[in-house]
Amino acid sequence: MNFIYYFKYFFFIGINWNFPLAFFTIYHEIKGELKYRINTIRLDRLHNLEIKGNNLTHASIYQGANYYVLKKAFSYLKSINANDNIVDFGSGKGRAMAVAANYGFKNITGIDFSSDLCKDAEKNIEGIQSSFPSANFKIICDDATHYKIETDDQVFFFFNPFDEVIMLQVAKNILLSLKQKPRQIYIVYVNPLHKEIFLSAGFEEEYYLKKLKYIELSLLSNEPDE
Repeated sequence: MNFIYYFKYFFFIGINWNFPLAFFTIYHEIKGELKYRINTIRLDRLHNLEIKGNNLTHASIYQGANYYVLKKAFSYLKSINANDNIVDFGSGKGRAMAVAANYGFKNITGIDFSSDLCKDAEKNIEGIQSSFPSANFKIICDDATHYKIETDDQVFFFFNPFDEVIMLQVAKNILLSLKQKPRQIYIVYVNPLHKEIFLSAGFEEEYYLKKLKYIELSLLSNEPDE
């Protein structure tokens, strides 16, 4: 366990946001990394990483979603039996993928345009694969807009991975898949800066969480056509 990095991360959060948030975040970071047996805690500037595609200017810094929020989101999805197929856009080092497996998801796809992050995700998934023999993990290193939504994809996860331009295109791809096969789908959106894109497309927010001002989760769903 890299205590020096945790120390630096703590002060980064405290100085840029506030120290109650820093205490809360580091507590859940340490607890989550130990529980799920993965190594995903970093704060990387994307321009230092090898990127596939031309959308670097539209992307956010790499940072794993708070484990507290992941627990709340996946617990809710499990309670409504929406825990089969999931696609994580901006999957980074595979944190959300690993947590999803622990909540019963069987088909887990992660998409990230950084080959460096994808390699780290592959290592993390390899480390836990034996614990989930029935789970099908897939890591795709590509631009999120290039991913063709499968007609059985049900849950889409976002931790504010990119700006409105890319989010709008990904949302269009999701809506196109719904035209091809009407079905119930869920959008899990952490730090939902562009939530209005989905609301304006007819999605409704059925679960919302906000904690310590900066930790925010929105879970949206559609009304499937008959």
